[in-house]
Amino acid sequence: MDAAAQTAAGEHVGGAKPAEMRRVALVIGNAHYVKGNALANPINDATDICNALQRLDFEVLCYYDVPNHRAFKQHIHDFQVRLGRGVAGVFYYAGHGVQVGRENYLIPTQANIVNKQDIEDETVSFGYIMGALEEGQSDFNLVVLDACRDNPFRGLTRAMTRGLAPLTEAPAGSIVLYATAANERAFDGSGRNSPFAKHLLANIGRPGIAIEQLIKDISRGVQDETFRQEGHRQTPFSYGSFTGEFCFAGCAVPVSAASAARLKSQEEEMERLRREKAQLEVQIAGRNEQSNSGKEKSRNEPPPATPGTPKADIPAAF
Repeated sequence: MDAAAQTAAGEHVGGAKPAEMRRVALVIGNAHYVKGNALANPINDATDICNALQRLDFEVLCYYDVPNHRAFKQHIHDFQVRLGRGVAGVFYYAGHGVQVGRENYLIPTQANIVNKQDIEDETVSFGYIMGALEEGQSDFNLVVLDACRDNPFRGLTRAMTRGLAPLTEAPAGSIVLYATAANERAFDGSGRNSPFAKHLLANIGRPGIAIEQLIKDISRGVQDETFRQEGHRQTPFSYGSFTGEFCFAGCAVPVSAASAARLKSQEEEMERLRREKAQLEVQIAGRNEQSNSGKEKSRNEPPPATPGTPKADIPAAF
């Protein structure tokens, strides 16, 4: 499939809810490297993430096997121009990434890297991506890198450091999530998805889960699975300065049908009790009124005459 067809097949515009931030995402999956080691799952991971984000009302730009740094930067630019105030932006990348001189680089599939100097010309630095996000000035940005699965260029092992370099800072309102800790290797996985993508997909659609809790749940799942299957814990790691609230599937916790039925039954019972109470209060008020009326009548009537006592106004008989 050519690049134009990939773009047409992968791009989708979804309607955001009026009360929420508009949602925009750029998703890239690079797997079939011409000059480096091919990867099994990034295309699957990117495809599944694209579909999941579309279901969550994101306007999604999806690209697969981006060939060179020019195309890569164009996709970043297309993403950046969609950002701005009132927007939540998500960038997800699956594929090869390397660390050189404490800087991280994401690698297009046709990158021809022979020596260290080729890195700048053939790849896209992570600093470039973060600069684009900062210029976009969105209210929230999430950057997800499942990008340190292996060293693709064996001849440059001395120039490259294992895994990705740690971040010293992230733009305000941003969270950067690595699939594994800095200077560590992430597993590609033996199933359809990498362990990280698998647990991201398993959690991203859960309603009522804030982004911070989502990251914790993903990390727990990845650590447990990789330790069980690989004997080594892959530990996702995040950097960020976001103080707001963001939930992929909405921050309100939905009520299940059973819970809704229980609540409705409880409300009906409360209404019945309120009606009975009102009726009882009316009855008590009526009785009190009758009782008070009887007492008042009793006070106004003369006392009955005592038997055998002559009345004072009748003359005595002779």
